[in-house]
Amino acid sequence: MPAKRPSRAATLLQVLETGGYGVWLWLGLSLLLGLGPLGRSSTLVPLGLGAALVSIGLLPACLQVPGLSRWHGWQPRPGHHPTRSALVALASWLPVLAVAGLAQGSNGFWAIRLAGAMLMLCSLACLLLSAHDDRACLPAALQRATALLPAGRITTAAYTGSLWLWLAVLAQGEFAGHRGAYPWVMLLALALGLGLLESALWQSLREPETHTGEYAPSRGMLPARLVAAVLTYALPCAALLLGGVAGSLPAAALATPSCVLGQWLERQLYEATLAAAAGAKSL
Repeated sequence: MPAKRPSRAATLLQVLETGGYGVWLWLGLSLLLGLGPLGRSSTLVPLGLGAALVSIGLLPACLQVPGLSRWHGWQPRPGHHPTRSALVALASWLPVLAVAGLAQGSNGFWAIRLAGAMLMLCSLACLLLSAHDDRACLPAALQRATALLPAGRITTAAYTGSLWLWLAVLAQGEFAGHRGAYPWVMLLALALGLGLLESALWQSLREPETHTGEYAPSRGMLPARLVAAVLTYALPCAALLLGGVAGSLPAAALATPSCVLGQWLERQLYEATLAAAAGAKSL
């Protein structure tokens, strides 16, 4: 997160990209464990969904749209060399192409398991580098306060990615009803873990500033944070539970955009607080 607060559109693209890496993360893990979806199309649909979400910010960067001209810190135009984060993001497309070419009926071939492992590792690397680049722009005190940001970024990707994947599976009509308890347990556990991490991030951001008396986050953000929590956790989890063991496409279609909007609002609030804290430090 740079000291300068990114635009709302840029923040939304970052949230969507994080969800895309989450889709690739789950797909790569399932292929590695030999639990990947059966059938070529069942593999290509989530793979393509993740690709669309991950690359959604590249097009406006190539078109030099104001406020959206950077992709992973790189301006894709002549004379501008890709950053390390952009190079890793581009390299993550290699296992994507490998999975697309090797996907078959059972997905039990060792080569596609290897490609799935590489897809998972590349997704993790992109998320970690993104968090590292965001923290590198902050003063030393705020870097210590955001030490949990990489873990929060990965958990966010896992949670939002699982919701996107759930929506894709239900849209294809391939949800296994006898495994209905697993999405419930997994998504609820991820929601709980992400909520705890976000609370810890806000608390860590508050503590050093409160102790020094220099800066404290505005309490006026509390109502907006409550709205973000309802959109991120309450509505998706309620939709999951009300959807039943067999799953419900309308519930998934409600839960996924709700989570995206909640994460968009939460990230805007957090980045605004970081930008204000960084500005206070520089005075």
